[in-house]
Amino acid sequence: MGVGKCFGPKKATEAARVATAAPHPTNTPSQISTTKRPKASSAHISHIERVESDYIREVWSAERDVNFPWNTKAYKTLTLNPSWASHTSFLRRMREADLTMAKNSTERRKLEDQGHFEEVVVAVVRKGYMLSSNEAARIQRDAIHDDKEITKACVELWNAVQGRKRMHLSHAFRMIGDFETPAGIVAKLSEVCDRAHRCMSAKNQAFVLIVTHGYNIWRDQARVGEAAANDAGGVQELEGQEAGAGEASVTSNEAEELIDKALKAHFSAILNPAVLAGGGFSGALSRVYECVEIFLDEHKEKAFNSAFIEPARFYFDLVGDDHQRDHVNVHGINWYLALLHGGIGVQLPLLSAYKDGDRIGICDFWHALTGNAWKLFAAEGNFGKAFEGIKEFRDENRSKFLMKRVPAGQLPVGLESSKAMHLGNTAVESNSKQAPRLAVYLERYAHFFRRDWLTRRMFENLNAESLPEYAGFRKACETLYLSYPLREAGKESFIEFAYADEYYTELDVVRVGEFFEWIKIYGRGEWWDGAAAGGMGLGLGGSPAEVEKEETALGRKTCPICMEEKDDVAVLEHWKPQGDVSEHKMCGECLAQWQKEEKLECPFCRELLHADEMTKFIKNAIATINHQQNLSPDEAAAIMEQWQMLEMMLQGQQTAIRRVAKLVVEHNDFKASILKGTAGKCRWLRDMAGVVFRLDSMYKDGELKVSAANGKMLANAVEAIMSPIEGCSAEKLDPHFYGALYSQAVCPWLCAWRGEASTATAAEHVRRVGRAIAYGVKKHNVDRERVKDRLVDDYVMMAHEPVWGGQQRDALYQALYR
Repeated sequence: MGVGKCFGPKKATEAARVATAAPHPTNTPSQISTTKRPKASSAHISHIERVESDYIREVWSAERDVNFPWNTKAYKTLTLNPSWASHTSFLRRMREADLTMAKNSTERRKLEDQGHFEEVVVAVVRKGYMLSSNEAARIQRDAIHDDKEITKACVELWNAVQGRKRMHLSHAFRMIGDFETPAGIVAKLSEVCDRAHRCMSAKNQAFVLIVTHGYNIWRDQARVGEAAANDAGGVQELEGQEAGAGEASVTSNEAEELIDKALKAHFSAILNPAVLAGGGFSGALSRVYECVEIFLDEHKEKAFNSAFIEPARFYFDLVGDDHQRDHVNVHGINWYLALLHGGIGVQLPLLSAYKDGDRIGICDFWHALTGNAWKLFAAEGNFGKAFEGIKEFRDENRSKFLMKRVPAGQLPVGLESSKAMHLGNTAVESNSKQAPRLAVYLERYAHFFRRDWLTRRMFENLNAESLPEYAGFRKACETLYLSYPLREAGKESFIEFAYADEYYTELDVVRVGEFFEWIKIYGRGEWWDGAAAGGMGLGLGGSPAEVEKEETALGRKTCPICMEEKDDVAVLEHWKPQGDVSEHKMCGECLAQWQKEEKLECPFCRELLHADEMTKFIKNAIATINHQQNLSPDEAAAIMEQWQMLEMMLQGQQTAIRRVAKLVVEHNDFKASILKGTAGKCRWLRDMAGVVFRLDSMYKDGELKVSAANGKMLANAVEAIMSPIEGCSAEKLDPHFYGALYSQAVCPWLCAWRGEASTATAAEHVRRVGRAIAYGVKKHNVDRERVKDRLVDDYVMMAHEPVWGGQQRDALYQALYR
């Protein structure tokens, strides 16, 4: 059996006319609204686990009378009319199919029959792989996934979906079989085989991909058929044709009425024959809506990538959790989609599997990544990019974008929702303590829909007709402009009106934004008033800077760490501020936790904070060195012990360690003392050799950024320490000195090793000191036992492999212990 052609070009046109002829069929599925969009007092759904996904989708897509302080900023930034925010071309095409099938119950029952579905799939496979028989098609394996039989995979997908989704799946396969090329069929079948055997979330993605593709083909063929009919016989005058359907210009009142009708018809999938004919004001409006729909589908997905998917993947990649990273697009995506839809009513072409209960690929990533990470994801040049495509995220020091680790499966931290739909419900729960912590996710998505940026991006793409699907946008705008109430004298064409200069290079985003508002692509009026709370007007969707100004006027401060409004949010006190740190803030609670974890770096710029322990160390170290002539060997050695304790406290915070080292080396008193000790080869310099070794190794390994003069000062100090015990002129020193010096050399190496810093020069210092001691012991017949009195046995053993390459090569060990 060949592919059953339910609707070819001619019949597809007839199907569209049938839908028009019966705008309110009695047997239309109850889930599909063909009238005004519902308006809900709240998007929160009581007992959400008891309702079906279609009901959740309807409630969360409805206009809302009640919103909350924590999502006000996102609503204000989101420029779109709420109808456009919740609308997708995928849902509209499903409504078109529902309306069409409602007039043909026999055909609908046929499409819902599994036997018929299998026949359709076999015919599709046969066409795609150009096979000679149905039997060959039934056992055909996928071109990419060779272990998958295509028919079995498609049937598995059929069994996974329920209700009217089966009708849509059958219909989509028919359209693909009727009108897609063999190469296109093979590609789509591979997408099914890749997902059909996996979890329900992957199956849901396969369903969306196939139905979207099939219905795109169906709609395109309907328009081709309509155009052919018009060319053959012309468009006949339709009885009761609405005003403006064939007129280039209409009055303002007529325009308002036509815009309301066109918008309602577009979202409910009820097409007027006059609109199909493409004439006049209504035809132009319909064309603009179709172009905007296509653009917004892509724009929403790119914004979703930049605000949710890629930051989540980047976080998991930073912490080395590949399993979680690779499931962000499988399971995590459902949770983030549910949060976005429930939180601010935005729906994407990728529909959420609301009942997904696998918390894989989700975490509170925006409370784990730094503000600089967000700046890069928010940059216009990175819009929609995978994190791997952003240069800064590939750098060796990319760990600087990680502020802290957060537990996987919790969003926000502390909340383990049982299913994706519960997360979306939490975002609009009035008494939820967790909801305000979700606000940052909604705001960062809305950032990509701020009025000026969206206007420029959408208009310039559509006006350039950069895709074939955008063809006719310019002409349609010119037609609408003839009836625009704010049309300006001297601006005869819309393109002249839209640009501020004669060369059409400076887009007037205010004018174009008002035009989009007039045709109800942008929101205004009742929705914004309804979204307001406590007299806080929401205007028309201003920039984040305007929102910040308004919040400041109201005396509110949001902590950028916990994203909660607190009255004790303050700028962090930096040791040496680099640039503007006015936005580097924390509330008292977050600062206390930060200090409790002994973190001395600013989470935003990684510069040192003014910490008491660090201040105390630097002051004490400098003061101690200044009194070098009175230092006992133990007092001098204690400086290294203090440094070791400081590095242990700052473990993992290499920027802080390097900053402390830089402050010490560049301190005038420290430099004066080191130069004096080097010139006189003073004993106290040898007694505090550990600090000198550590600073010298950091400089030589490129971790300490100081001047070449300061670097040479450290190198000379090392030579002054080593000269008495190396070479033919090596002095005979107290045995305790040898043991103490080796311990002083091992300590800096241990600090670098434990902190995962470079150990190259530090290890060379250990080997150099060890060889010198072995030489001195042999030359002067030094008492080995007294040398070992000042050695730390654990240090000696720890250095065997990583420093010497084994016990047999350890010169010090062989000299003292063998």
